[in-house]
Amino acid sequence: MTIFFRTLLLLLVAHASSVVAQTDAGKIDFGDATLRDWVQPEYPEAALKNRTEGKVVVEFVVDADGHVVQASVKKSSNEIFDNSAVSAVKKWTFSPAIDDGKPAAYAMGVIVPFSPKYWNQKPAPTTPPGSEFMPMGLPVTPAKVKSVPDPEYPEELDDRKLPGAVEIEFTVNPEGKASDPKVALATHAAFVETALRALEKGRFNPAHQGPLTKPSTMHYPMTFESMGAKREDVFAANGITILTDPAPDVIPAAIVLIEPVYPFSQLVSHEAGSAEVDFVVDEKGLVTSSTLVAASAPEFGAAMSAAVEAWIFRPALRQGTSQSVKLKVTHKFTPPENGPVARLLPDLQPNGSGIGGATGLDQRLKPLWRGFPVYPHALRTEHPPGEAKIAFIIDRFGRARAPRVVSASREEFGWAAATAISQWVFERPTKKGEPVDVKVTIPVGFKPPAE
Repeated sequence: MTIFFRTLLLLLVAHASSVVAQTDAGKIDFGDATLRDWVQPEYPEAALKNRTEGKVVVEFVVDADGHVVQASVKKSSNEIFDNSAVSAVKKWTFSPAIDDGKPAAYAMGVIVPFSPKYWNQKPAPTTPPGSEFMPMGLPVTPAKVKSVPDPEYPEELDDRKLPGAVEIEFTVNPEGKASDPKVALATHAAFVETALRALEKGRFNPAHQGPLTKPSTMHYPMTFESMGAKREDVFAANGITILTDPAPDVIPAAIVLIEPVYPFSQLVSHEAGSAEVDFVVDEKGLVTSSTLVAASAPEFGAAMSAAVEAWIFRPALRQGTSQSVKLKVTHKFTPPENGPVARLLPDLQPNGSGIGGATGLDQRLKPLWRGFPVYPHALRTEHPPGEAKIAFIIDRFGRARAPRVVSASREEFGWAAATAISQWVFERPTKKGEPVDVKVTIPVGFKPPAE
C-alpha cells in the first residue's frame, strides 16, 4: 500500500464510527508441513564400495494428505546419488500444511546426505542425521503485476470533476488472473465499478513456492483524475467557495466528496431543493465543524450537513505549512430525469409496483465496498451511542440507491447512516442468471468516537 493510500485509509478510519471485529480464539489458520515419517535413502552400491560421499538437494511438494509429490533434484554433488535421494523422499510422510484453516499443498526442500558414517547404523535411524538435513519450507516468490489497463473515468462524475482512488484486495490464481476482489478503500462508489473492470483485464505472474504455484493475496491501487481539472475547477464544479480571508496560498484538494443523499420523500415526489453549509477543514484535511446556513426544506439541510461531515481533503497550505480553512458549499437538489435512480422511481411511488427483497437470489448479497459512517458532529459533546435502520435499493449494477431512514435513535444518526450506505457497492444481484434490483433494510450502529 502506497503512502498516499495508507494515509487516506487512516484518515477514513479516524473520521468514521468504531467497528468491532471478533476472532475465534485458539483457531490455527496457517502452519507449515512437518515431517512425520522419515526413511533413510539407499546408499548406491558403487558409491559405498568406493566410499564416495555426496549431497543432493531435493525439492518436492507435500500434498494436502501429507504425501510427497513432484519430487525432483535441484542440485547435486554427484548424480550417482540422485535416484536414491528422490526415491527416499517420496517415501516420507508429513503432517500437511494448514492454509486458512484447511490442509493445503506445500513446497519444501531438503539436503539428503550420503556418507558411509550414516550407513548401517544400529538401530536403523528414524530421523535425519542432523538439523541441517531436516526438510524446510521453500521461500515464496510473491505475485507480480504483468499488466493492468488504466481504469476509465466514470461518466457519472464528469460534471463534478472529482479525483479518486480505489485500492482492491484480490487473489491471484494459478492462471495469473485476479479473483475474489474486495475493495479495501474507495473515495467514491462510482470509481469502484470501473476499477473492477480494469482489474478483470489484468494479468499477473502468480506466486510460486518452488515448483508449486500458489494462490496469493495482492493489493492494487488505482487513481482517477478528471482530464485537466485543477483544485479550483473541482471546487467550482461542486459549489464550494473559500470564506477564509485572505485565502490560503494553496486551497484544499478534494479527496472524498460524497454527494448528499436525496431525501426519499422529496425524491419520489420530484421535489427540487437547495441547501447551503459553512464548514471548517482543519490542518489534517478533516471537516471539524459545519453550520447549516440555509435550506429550502429541513430534510435537504440535514442531508447536506451529513454529506459535508464525511468529506476529506488534502489540507490548505500557507507558506508551505498546513492550515485550517473555512469553506462554503451550495448544493441544488434536482429530480433525476434519466439514469439509474430515475429508472427506479416509478417502482418506488406509493402506487408503484415496488421492488422485491433478496429471497430467491442466485447467491447471497456480497458487499464489495461499504463506506464508513461518520459520527455526527452535533452529537460529539454528548457522545451518545446510537443506531439507525436504513432501507435502500441495491440496483442491478450493485450500487446502493435511494436510501431511506426507517428509524433512528437520533435524527443525525439516520442521515449519517444513509450517507454512508449511499456509497456501498455489491456484486450484481441476479435471479435465474438475470440481474435484478433488490430492496433491503439494515441496522447501522454508532459508537462514540475516542477523544
